[in-house]
Amino acid sequence: MKLTEEQRAAVEHCGNVVITACPGSGKTRTIIAKILKCVDEIRDTPRKIACITYTNTAVYEIENRVSQNQGGVEEGICEVSTIHSFCQSNILTPYYWKTEDYKEGFTILTSDSDQFNEIATEIIEEFGLDNSSFTLDSFGGLHRNPDGSPGTSGNVTTEAALAFWNRIKKDGLIDFGNIIYQSYLILSQNPSLVENLSCRFAYLLVDEFQDTTALQVEILKFISSENRTDFFLVGDREQSIFSFAGAQSGLMEEFAEFISAEKFPILGNFRSTKPLVEVAERLIEREPPMRSVTVSESLPFSFTYQHTENPFVAITDFLLPYLEENDIPLGDAAILAPNWYILNALGRKLREYGVPIVGPGARPYKRSYALGRIAEQVCGYLETGTANFLRQTEKELALIANQSNRGAMFRLFSYEGQRIVQRLMFEGRKIQSEHEGGREWLRKAAESFERILLEERILAENQRGQVMESAELMLKEMEQAKVDLNNLNLSDLGMFADPRKNIKLMTMHTAKGREFPAVAIVGLIDGQVPYHNYYNSLTKEGIEEGRRLFYVSLTRAEKALMVFSNDHVKGLPPSRYLNELGVID
Repeated sequence: MKLTEEQRAAVEHCGNVVITACPGSGKTRTIIAKILKCVDEIRDTPRKIACITYTNTAVYEIENRVSQNQGGVEEGICEVSTIHSFCQSNILTPYYWKTEDYKEGFTILTSDSDQFNEIATEIIEEFGLDNSSFTLDSFGGLHRNPDGSPGTSGNVTTEAALAFWNRIKKDGLIDFGNIIYQSYLILSQNPSLVENLSCRFAYLLVDEFQDTTALQVEILKFISSENRTDFFLVGDREQSIFSFAGAQSGLMEEFAEFISAEKFPILGNFRSTKPLVEVAERLIEREPPMRSVTVSESLPFSFTYQHTENPFVAITDFLLPYLEENDIPLGDAAILAPNWYILNALGRKLREYGVPIVGPGARPYKRSYALGRIAEQVCGYLETGTANFLRQTEKELALIANQSNRGAMFRLFSYEGQRIVQRLMFEGRKIQSEHEGGREWLRKAAESFERILLEERILAENQRGQVMESAELMLKEMEQAKVDLNNLNLSDLGMFADPRKNIKLMTMHTAKGREFPAVAIVGLIDGQVPYHNYYNSLTKEGIEEGRRLFYVSLTRAEKALMVFSNDHVKGLPPSRYLNELGVID
């Protein structure tokens, strides 16, 4: 692979490495190059490589790029996963019987499931918490400290967090925070398992290390203490934006010192044009400074600011005309906002306006429907033939099995899973040949897909009828959302799985690690960026994290960046960071 001198020096170094990677510095390319090098070293040995990254999106990207370079994912040499998946597959699943709380096994409780919402709602009512969507979402951000105490988020109290965990434990359920905590307890009480892990993994690569929690670092310390595993850490303190989830940016330097890692700064930005790099440097001045090394040409008006009545006006009056004037496809643009609520309202309006979007407000039905999860992937594959949909369908089937209390089905990530996915795709194409309309296809697909899921034991017999029922619920919700069901087609269902022709809507947090030719940031109001309210008073740390969040958002743009503030019902002013950029007085 073609690497810069900075990247190559880090990849070729023998021993522990910590890379400080600025935005757009090609850190993923560097990680891929390191994986390929490590694969060559251990190919004929029983040892493995683990690459841990922060999101499933990053996992898919790394897996695909390693596979394209014949790096060994398909051979089982390299395991790419989130920290939760790593702990689940390597520690909790094989050794859950060593725990006090989950001796009889467990089922993972995801925050987008109906069961999660029901339990969290009960706890909210029991403890008299603010009954809002914000509070409900906060239960999904709960995590634990090494001493077992809860690291709460939003306005969830310590007592409420403990009650929530006790309730799910009683039902044999486990959330993501406790996957890490139970894995930590297993390792702390069983030194031989620590030795086992360190013998198994010759290399452990960790991406986005600035967002690591104290508990996660303790697990990594266990493995490093055996001195059998080399660490390759990549992160950037200036992009640490997940303190609400327990991230502590200082842990990167602390752990690097603990393992005596050699430091490698990478400061060349391949993503953004020079004007956009200069904008980012106004907000956070790096030393030495970040520099643009992209060969892309800057578009006219590559950075603009407007104050509008609301985000919808910002998009329809400024972003969409700009994209059209400069021949930028809608699929090359992203709209970022401080929170989901802004995007949800904006997404609904844009969908009604006829703008194809992916993200909050885009789906006219709940994401949690099993049929929707499968149908989106099948329709995406039938429309494009792209192989990525096959792999994603395996993941969706595993999630459905888990939520259906069938437990973790690792068999779905083998030949057996590929066979089941091909059955679904074949059935979907057969139905397409008989029913062109999306409504008819959805009903027939529900009947056929449910039969396959029952035959393949992904659903239990007592769940017969649920998938078919979900088809009617989806159609009802689409009708309420004013979707023209008479003209619904497969591309409408598949667009959520194939977003290449649609504007992407995402929060500023979830945009981390992504890049787009054109980016619009809406909702830049003080009180949202930086965030502060009754439950979260403004602090020095909050101001600094807000600045980093805005910095991360700015640096998602490759060529064109538009930022918008808007009128606010509480009379809050535009974000203070706009003043730092010099666009307002």
